[in-house]
Amino acid sequence: MKQNKRGKIMKTIVLLLIVAISFGAVSGISGAVPGTSADFYITTVTPQVFQPDTTAVLNLTLKNLAPNYAIYTKLILNPGDVPPIYPVGAPKKYTGKFTEGKESEQYFGAILQNEEVNISYKIHIDSGTKDGVYYVPLLIEWKNKNLNSMSQTINIALRVRGKINLGISDIATIPAEIRSGRNNVEIAINLVNTGESEVRNLRTKLLLKEPFTPSFSGSDVVFLGTLQSNSIGKAEFHVDINKRAEAKTYTVPIELTYEDSAGNNYTKEKNVEILVEPRPYFNLVSIETMPQTVVPGGNVILKIKVNNTGGEKAEYADIRVIREFSQPFDFSIESGYIGTMKPGKEGEAAIKFTVSKDAIPISYRLRLSLRYTGNSETGDNNVYTQEITVPVTVKGEIAEHHNMKIYAGIAGVILLLAFVYAMKKKNWQA
Repeated sequence: MKQNKRGKIMKTIVLLLIVAISFGAVSGISGAVPGTSADFYITTVTPQVFQPDTTAVLNLTLKNLAPNYAIYTKLILNPGDVPPIYPVGAPKKYTGKFTEGKESEQYFGAILQNEEVNISYKIHIDSGTKDGVYYVPLLIEWKNKNLNSMSQTINIALRVRGKINLGISDIATIPAEIRSGRNNVEIAINLVNTGESEVRNLRTKLLLKEPFTPSFSGSDVVFLGTLQSNSIGKAEFHVDINKRAEAKTYTVPIELTYEDSAGNNYTKEKNVEILVEPRPYFNLVSIETMPQTVVPGGNVILKIKVNNTGGEKAEYADIRVIREFSQPFDFSIESGYIGTMKPGKEGEAAIKFTVSKDAIPISYRLRLSLRYTGNSETGDNNVYTQEITVPVTVKGEIAEHHNMKIYAGIAGVILLLAFVYAMKKKNWQA
């Protein structure tokens, strides 16, 4: 309270001096008093950071650090309307007796040495303003003790920092139609920054799980670096799809890690939708050998029964033998045609071979290749291949030795019957 009273007394004295000086100037009496003009500084600015496309209140503290006073003080923010920061409404503020006035009002008063004036402006920051520090001029006009017009311009540094808004604008795959069992599928994701602030050190990672796996090491991670405002970055990933993948739309998260212009770190997730189209797929149902026992030197017919467990019709399906020269089989019929098979249906093919006479009696794994195309009626003209293995067990002796034993047994039976018949005939004659 004492300080306020003391300030009022000082201001009263100053005002009386101004009146006396003005009277002296009119009557020819010199009223000049030694000293310099006022010198203003901005001591506080709040808030510290502004966002684009927003309206905010700018609070300033103006201080006179000169040994002289100022009267008829007028403040104009950004008098030239230089973008991107503008005052809203009247940019003029008149001060006197430490109060603010309206544009149509002026207050007679003084700002003494080391005294402060608090001023507030409603300002608007343009949409799309990039991150950075912008200097907004504050024009100060006043009269000195001799009633001479004085002015000073102070550039106020205002920091603008926009938001980051990362989104997904487009997803494309090569090939366009993805089916189970496909390897090295390219998934291209366009990321767009629709915010006002740039994105720094942007790293993207597909969070893969079944039926997707990376095609090679690091193929699920893409580093994009800096992404400016209103710009697009393309992340290309490569994945393999499990051959037993169900035909449906899968939701795959993509992890985004980045920094803003102030160095703050962020981690966010977005989701991408990946459609796996149906395709045919075969499972082995059963095998049968004729004869049932496979022996060295024998001729064998192998019947293979398969089932289409996929979600699409298979066309032109056949089964072929994959020759292994280390195996004791000589194929006379090495492929069998199955034809068209709808989902859930079974088909059968047969191959024929001769077992080597010196084949070791063990179980062999015979490799077979299934080859077929997709459903042409739905536009799936892809050629698919699968490989299955079936066991073929060679047992017993060489077929010729086996037959000789049979023949010897038959001959023995004949001789035995002949001997019995001869003995009976001899007894009859006796």
